[in-house]
Amino acid sequence: LILTQGVLFGVGASFLFAPSVSIPPQWFVKYRGIANGVAVAGSSFGGLWFTAATQAMLDNLGAQWALRILGILTFVVTGVMNVFYVRRVPAKPRKNLFELKAFGSLTFWLVAIEGAAIYVGYWAVTFYVGTAARQLGGTSQDGSNLLLALNAGSAIGRITAGYVADKAGNINTLVVSDFLAVVIQMAIWMTAKSIGQLYALCILYGMFSPTFISINSVIVASYFDQNTLASVMGMANMFAGIGGLAGNLSQGYIVDHYDKRQGFNNTIIFSAMFILFSGIVVYLLRVHVIRKSDNHRFLQKV
Repeated sequence: LILTQGVLFGVGASFLFAPSVSIPPQWFVKYRGIANGVAVAGSSFGGLWFTAATQAMLDNLGAQWALRILGILTFVVTGVMNVFYVRRVPAKPRKNLFELKAFGSLTFWLVAIEGAAIYVGYWAVTFYVGTAARQLGGTSQDGSNLLLALNAGSAIGRITAGYVADKAGNINTLVVSDFLAVVIQMAIWMTAKSIGQLYALCILYGMFSPTFISINSVIVASYFDQNTLASVMGMANMFAGIGGLAGNLSQGYIVDHYDKRQGFNNTIIFSAMFILFSGIVVYLLRVHVIRKSDNHRFLQKV
């Protein structure tokens, strides 16, 4: 399981994710945000089906056949879809795995740090809301239903974030959504006494927290050359992956040793503070971009 679900699935998912978020921004300029938002919302719509279908297969077929069927479906669907992936700018031969010039860009480092920080805190709701429901007297089915609500909110939020970003600016939208995600966690999850409050958490957190998934690649496309977009996006995602790994391990430790599996207050604070830090980094990116531009007005579309 560690080899297949951990290593192989992680590598395969990375190979699928990288082109999926780097190709759409190449084809759009004015509507780049909404285009990428629709593209990444596919994972949320898929999550709606996968969550319900996986639970049904586990109940009726067992874990082994559930995993086999999901693996076959994933292979067939993604294999067919990948045939239709077309770059607008043909890839140039590369000598280096990394785009080394990006390491000298403050813009890149701010995007990379932002991505790493938010991935440290982002997954707490996804991983622990089901357990939180059982602690409040719910069932495993409640946990599955809450993930459905989270995916539904995420699908709406990713598309909406792309639309708003086209109107108000990518960085502006990301700053606001990060701070709202912190408020939602602290105000709803910290005080949740019923399953209904957890549903509100999942829907609202799903709507505002995944904005970075829609917008990060658009930010990279806006400030880096199209020829290097996929490479720079991959480098940024590498830092995000490190953040996700560190965050998941840290949250598990906090749940076991500080929350004692009797609640999630310490985990919530840990998650929210890293999302808050991510929002601060995005704000610093906004300041950096404005200072580099000809227009130094604070209130502007960025």
